[in-house]
Amino acid sequence: MPYVNYIEFNVPDSKQAAEFFKQVFGWDAQGWGEGDYMVVSHGEEPGIDTGIDKMQEDDRPSAVPVVTVESVDKAVKDVEAAGGKIVVPKMAIPGMGYAAYFTTPGGLLMSVNEGEEAAA
Repeated sequence: MPYVNYIEFNVPDSKQAAEFFKQVFGWDAQGWGEGDYMVVSHGEEPGIDTGIDKMQEDDRPSAVPVVTVESVDKAVKDVEAAGGKIVVPKMAIPGMGYAAYFTTPGGLLMSVNEGEEAAA
């Protein structure tokens, strides 16, 4: 069954947000990949990992739930059939898998993720 396994915070300044979360919650955000993307691992404690990313210029701050699915291709078709809109088509996340972003009919931004270490 698909489940939320990750949440991504899109903010104006990811480093500033990471420092805020460190002061408030003790989170230790680490850089991941190129650019401003950072990841906070929940470690052995209950919870899910959190990504902190710099939002696009025309966006507003948001929290994006990421749902793990067996197939991003199938999820994209199901989203569209149910009235959702794909806003970022399926893309590879090297070493992690595949993802796509969509909005629900009510405008909620979400993502689906399919694990595949061989993703290029």
